[in-house]
Amino acid sequence: MLLSQAKVDRQKEYKKNRKEILAKEKRRQKLTKFGGYLCILAIVGGVGFSFYQKMIPKPEADTGTFYNLIATDEYGLLRPTLSE
Repeated sequence: MLLSQAKVDRQKEYKKNRKEILAKEKRRQKLTKFGGYLCILAIVGGVGFSFYQKMIPKPEADTGTFYNLIATDEYGLLRPTLSE
């Protein structure tokens, strides 16, 4: 008999707090949907950015100045110049 009384008490408690319980469930569902959409957006953005990085070539570095800076003279010493 105690088991059925506990069940009746739970049902009364649920009916008394039904509004708050349903509001909490709705809020949880909305947060779950928002989190899911945020994850999908992050994944799609990451894939798009990766694709963009691979499709757009990086500009070539000007290596001429660098090689002029490390040129050596006839004695093997470094002779820094910026002539081009």
